[in-house]
Amino acid sequence: MRPVKRVGGALGAVALSIAVAGCTIHRGPSEPVGTVVTLEATPSPSQSEAIPGSSEWVPDGYIDLGYGQAVPIDSLDGCEAPADLFIGTRDGEVITEILLPENLVDTGPREFAMGEVGYDDEGRIATYTVAPGDVEGVIGERLCIFNGGMIPHLNGHAGWQPIQPGEVLVINPDAVPGFVYEDPYD
Repeated sequence: MRPVKRVGGALGAVALSIAVAGCTIHRGPSEPVGTVVTLEATPSPSQSEAIPGSSEWVPDGYIDLGYGQAVPIDSLDGCEAPADLFIGTRDGEVITEILLPENLVDTGPREFAMGEVGYDDEGRIATYTVAPGDVEGVIGERLCIFNGGMIPHLNGHAGWQPIQPGEVLVINPDAVPGFVYEDPYD
């Protein structure tokens, strides 16, 4: 298996895991002052052990996304299981895809996600047209995307650049012929 580099929160998760591994926590107010509990680090599989499609390393209640990632199955209300927007590189080549695209479902308009969903010829969710007041994370929730906050990045927005009403956002790169990802930070 070739190494994959995920753009986004992977480094933060590693840093948090390392930070939590050796920390101590004071107990609540009902415990005597000075009582501490040491958190034991739970060994997690290495990337080489975390084989995409294998559920051997995935905890109960989580779904394997591949690339050594798993998310809670019931993380999004109204969705049977989440999809995940993946942006990364392998051998210097950019990868953009929806992991578990079969989980992409339009659960219907809601506050902060009132735009129109576009479909390809095969009936797959392909795009989303932004309505006034829409928020990318809520658009992701509407479409059963675990990390909907990545949608603007997929569409060339840097972190400080908001999505705009009328903008057509690519949701599923595989469903949009000719889509080319342009990294906003290059």
